[in-house]
Amino acid sequence: MDKITQNQLGSTMILFLIGSSSLFLLAGDAERDAWIAVLVGAAAGFALFSLVTLSLHKSFPQFNLVQLLTGQFGRPIGIALSYAYILYFCYKSIRNVREFADLTVMYLLPRTPLVIIVLIICLLAAYVVHKGIFVYFSMAEAILPFVIAMYGLLFFLIAVSGLLRYENVFPILENGIKPVLKAALPELISFPFGELVLFLMFFNFSEQKGKAAAGLSMQVYLFCGLFIAFANLLLVAGMGKLGSATTMPFMQMATLIEIAGLQRIDPFVAILLFTGVFFKLTAYYLGAVLALSYLFGVKHTAAIWPVGTVLFTGSMLFASYMEQVWFGFKLNLNYHFPVFQIVLPVLLLLVLRLRQGWSKKVKQNDG
Repeated sequence: MDKITQNQLGSTMILFLIGSSSLFLLAGDAERDAWIAVLVGAAAGFALFSLVTLSLHKSFPQFNLVQLLTGQFGRPIGIALSYAYILYFCYKSIRNVREFADLTVMYLLPRTPLVIIVLIICLLAAYVVHKGIFVYFSMAEAILPFVIAMYGLLFFLIAVSGLLRYENVFPILENGIKPVLKAALPELISFPFGELVLFLMFFNFSEQKGKAAAGLSMQVYLFCGLFIAFANLLLVAGMGKLGSATTMPFMQMATLIEIAGLQRIDPFVAILLFTGVFFKLTAYYLGAVLALSYLFGVKHTAAIWPVGTVLFTGSMLFASYMEQVWFGFKLNLNYHFPVFQIVLPVLLLLVLRLRQGWSKKVKQNDG
C-alpha cells in the first residue's frame, strides 16, 4: 500500500483546516476583537491537538481511531463509539455538502434544482474516495500551491485597494477580555480547530508516524491558526460591523476591489470557497468510509455507497441554507461537536494512560 508523504500530510491538513473558514468572519460576537478571539480559540485548540489528539497517535502510531477505541474501551463499547464517530463524520460531511450546494445555487446556478447539485457533489466525492487515500492526499499536495497563491493575491489586492479602515480594529479589547473568551470557547474549538480529530483516521497511513508526524502537524497547525486570524483581521478592518451581518463577507469585500480598472475579483473567492468545502466534505466522507470498512472487515470501496447514500439523503433534509447554518452554529458548535472533539478524546487518553500505568505497575510487581 502506498504511504502518505510528509508533504502530502501537511498539504491536506492545511486545506482541511483552512477550508472555507478564512472566508467567513469567525467569532463575530467579539466584533472588532474577532481576530483576537480566533487567536484564543487557536491556542485552546492547539493545547487540545498537541496534548490529546497527537498523544493518542504517538501512543499507538500504527492504529487508527477505531482501533484505539476498540483497543482501550473493549469491543462492545469501542464499536458503539466507533459507530457514533461514523455518524459524526457523516454529519460533518452532510453539512459541507449542503453548504456547497446552497452556495452553488446562490452564486452560480440559481435555476438548477438543488437535488441535482447535491447528487453531483456526492458523486464527485465518491469518485475521489473510491480512488483511495493516497490519491486524495496527492491531490491536496498538487492543489495547495495554487490555493495559497490565490489567497496571497487576494490579501495583497485588499491591502492596497484602500478598503481597510483601521478604526474598525482599534481600540483593541475595548470591552475587556470576557466577550472574546465567550466568542472563542467552545465555538472556535468546534470549528475549525477541533476538527483535526478526524486525522486519527489518517495518521497511520503516513510514511513517518509518531513524533515525526506530530512535529509536522504542530507546525502546520500554527501556520493555519495565524493564517485564519490574519484573514479575520482583514475582514474586521475592511467590513467592520457589517462582517458579522453578511453571509459571505470575504466575497462582499472582494466585489469592492477596484485597482487600475481591475474588477470582479469575487470569482477567485468562489474558487477558494468551493475548493475548501469540497476538500473538507471529502475528508469526512473518506474518514467515515475507512472507519466503516474497518469495522466490517471489508475493502473501503464496499463502504462508499452506503455512506454516500447517507450523505445524499441527509443533505436534502435541511429546509434551507439558513436552517443549516442556524442549526450548526446554535446547537452543533456548543453542544454536539465538543463531545467528539474534546470529551471522548480526553476520556480515551485517560483510559489509555490508566491502562499503561496499571500494566507498568503489574510488570514491576512481577519483576
